[in-house]
Amino acid sequence: MPAAVACGVAAVVPALDPVGEVVTALAGLLTSVVLWLSSRSTDPGERPWRLLAVAPFLPVAGSLVSSLAHPGSALEAVVLRWLPTVPAYVVAVVALLCMAGRTGLRRTCRRTLLELALFGVAALVVMQVLLVGPGNSWTTLSLGAQLVLGAAVLATSATMAAGLTVLGAVEAHRQRMAVALLTGLVALCVGRGTGTSAALLGADDAVPVARVAVVVGLALLVLARFLDPGRRPATPAGGGSERAEQLRSVLPQLALVVVVGTVVVPFALGTAPTLVTLAGALLCVGLSATHRWVGAREDHLRGARLRRDEAYFRSLASSTREAVLVLDARLRVGWTSPAMAALLGSTPAELAGRDLLAATPGAAAAGTVDAGDAAELRRVLAAGAGAGAGTDTGLLTLHVRDAAGERRCLEASVADLRGDAAVGSVVLHCRDVTGREARERALAEVAFTDPLTGLPNRAGWDTALARAADRAGTDPGEALLVVEVSGLAEVREHAGREVVADVLVELGRRLRETVRGDEVVARIAGGAFGVLAAGDGDTADRLADRCLAVLERPVSTPAGVFDLTADVGVVVVERGPSVADLTARAELAVSAARTGGRSRATRWTPTLGAAAARRDRLRADLPGAAARGELWLAFQPVVSMDEQRVTGVEALLRWRHPELGDVPPREFVPIAERAGVIGELQRWALREATAAAVALPESGGVPLQLGVNISASHVAARSLVDDVATALTTSGLAPQRLVLEITEATVQDDGEFVVTDIQALRLMGVHVALDDFGAGTSSLVHLTRLPIDVLKLDSTFVARVDRDGRSRALCQAVVTVGRALGLDVVAEGVETPAQLGALRGLGLGFAQGFLLSRPLPLAELLRVLDEGAGALWPGLVGLSPDAFGAVGETPDVRAVHGA
Repeated sequence: MPAAVACGVAAVVPALDPVGEVVTALAGLLTSVVLWLSSRSTDPGERPWRLLAVAPFLPVAGSLVSSLAHPGSALEAVVLRWLPTVPAYVVAVVALLCMAGRTGLRRTCRRTLLELALFGVAALVVMQVLLVGPGNSWTTLSLGAQLVLGAAVLATSATMAAGLTVLGAVEAHRQRMAVALLTGLVALCVGRGTGTSAALLGADDAVPVARVAVVVGLALLVLARFLDPGRRPATPAGGGSERAEQLRSVLPQLALVVVVGTVVVPFALGTAPTLVTLAGALLCVGLSATHRWVGAREDHLRGARLRRDEAYFRSLASSTREAVLVLDARLRVGWTSPAMAALLGSTPAELAGRDLLAATPGAAAAGTVDAGDAAELRRVLAAGAGAGAGTDTGLLTLHVRDAAGERRCLEASVADLRGDAAVGSVVLHCRDVTGREARERALAEVAFTDPLTGLPNRAGWDTALARAADRAGTDPGEALLVVEVSGLAEVREHAGREVVADVLVELGRRLRETVRGDEVVARIAGGAFGVLAAGDGDTADRLADRCLAVLERPVSTPAGVFDLTADVGVVVVERGPSVADLTARAELAVSAARTGGRSRATRWTPTLGAAAARRDRLRADLPGAAARGELWLAFQPVVSMDEQRVTGVEALLRWRHPELGDVPPREFVPIAERAGVIGELQRWALREATAAAVALPESGGVPLQLGVNISASHVAARSLVDDVATALTTSGLAPQRLVLEITEATVQDDGEFVVTDIQALRLMGVHVALDDFGAGTSSLVHLTRLPIDVLKLDSTFVARVDRDGRSRALCQAVVTVGRALGLDVVAEGVETPAQLGALRGLGLGFAQGFLLSRPLPLAELLRVLDEGAGALWPGLVGLSPDAFGAVGETPDVRAVHGA
């Protein structure tokens, strides 16, 4: 704008004409620099702008050459200016054709050539009239002037024709740029052409005005550059909107109108057009007619091809066996393939226009989708509405009524094309899967049903439990019951598997009759049933009691009448826990019910969960406890009744957990046995105990015996003999000082296998004691069958020996039998002086218990042995109550004994 103002002032004030010349040159230079710097050479779409940036620079060079050469005439000055300017127009034409792109120019080759010819001739006619005049002014010019003006007409005409071609060929989103570019080119061509014509014809006053047009044209070039959004990869050149196509089709007619106006307007004003003007106008009319004929022919061919393609694809769609349904924007049936109509027992004409998803009262019409499936289809379409045209919403299952009222199952692939302006529909490709659904339903019944009882199996139970977990937190609540039946093994042993099957069927029938009709009863394992019932915890507890009552009623079979028992675990379904968590809670509650007594129902509580978590923690931490230094040994003295001194010690395993503190043996030993690490713990105890026993002082001149408990799992592992030999060899302890204590349960479980190992140990010199004799089902046969040396009476024998005659008589009998077999008899769990006196009166040889001494750490044991020289008896002066325990103290011996 400052440059245009400066040129305008120079046009008004002739003295400032050199200023206008300089300003125009500077505007050209600035335009070249801006076009060059604003274009990236690495982008192919920007290269035409870099090429176009050269065009404004060349006329500036021509002006500079003309100023430096000091021409003698106006013709020489114009020639010097136009020598570099003509190549500038050539460069501009090439840049413009590159900007149109190959795709735009190749849209239709014949039409493009015709448009170029029409635009070129029209521009020639207009520029010839504009530069030379409507009359025959060529004759008044010299030959040189005619050549220069002819070159100017040709160059400007070609440039404007190229600009028109760009406007018709570029993409729709670039048309604003093309309009600004064409306007700038027209201003430039008119400005430079009229300036040249004025200089040659002697109208010097018009030259400054022409400079204003030149500056405006340069500014429009810069504006067009910044309006150019660039090519889009997804949009080919020549493609675009409907408005863009209309503009391309009307451009040739606009060019023709301009040419006709150029001829008619001067003629109306009394100026006859020249032959050149008339010939150009007639040529434009012919080219326009030819262009229209070619366009009509191409449109006809294209329409015929489209009609042929439409017929082709319609025939293909009609002949396909695939069931296709097309819904319009209102989701009404727009088109139905014959296969789809045949599937529904109707015709395409009957289905057309029907609202497929409408809820029909009464009997459903043919083609009506079930309400639930229709709602799901609407939801899927609504969710995919914003995803764009051509969105594939995946597979849906639709249940549709056919003309006979039968329910057909269709698997539909839904393509939402409502966003595509050319389609505007929803296309459903359907497949009849009614038979497959029936087969899947039958397979599901097989997969989720117990074939024996007809109840849901474990898979069906897990499915029902998953649905209950999803419903958790709603009213009414739900609870699951796991019922474990006991006694089926006895039925199988006495009556066979067929009777067991009959019993299970009867138990399932009883449970099914006990609960409500909509509640789930499943057989989840051999003798385990699951019940999923509505209600809170109290309701579930009452239901559990009813289940126990019906299951405990005698079951009559052809093989006899059987009495069974059951235990029930109850879990209230809460929001949050998974199916696995609920199942684990139920199993934990059943285990607690089974442990608590016969025929019990136990509800899961956080306390049970905490206990289970503690067991899991102990099970995880037991392996490696010895390596971490958490295990240690306590030693409980064994006292001779006659000598009243210590003759041996029993090594007891202890565990001090770094976080849970001291863990009692009755808690961690069973866990170790189930986890399979009891052998590792006892091997450690053997090594540590034998190593400690070597350092123990003698008592009464006799080395102390060392007792070590051996579990059934250790014996069953067949490594006991090797482990004992390794411990003795490593520690250097004499085999005669080691006493291995084996329980009666181990003897009963393994039978002759234990005898072989015990004989091997005795051949090594190791003594063997039968531990916990009298606990459980004791048998005197073991005393004769096993090669043992020591018999240890369980604390249950000793507990009432001082006040119950029968217990005392039984102890007397065992002592007599032991003495007759040459066995040393040791009484465990002596807690009171009365018990000690009664046992001594029976002639018992040895005793151990809290009355004599608690289990002691090794350092405390050494202190006791040193201070009393091995003497240990209640009431002895100088013995510490802390070491031996107060007389009369009655702790729970079973809490620490036996490990």
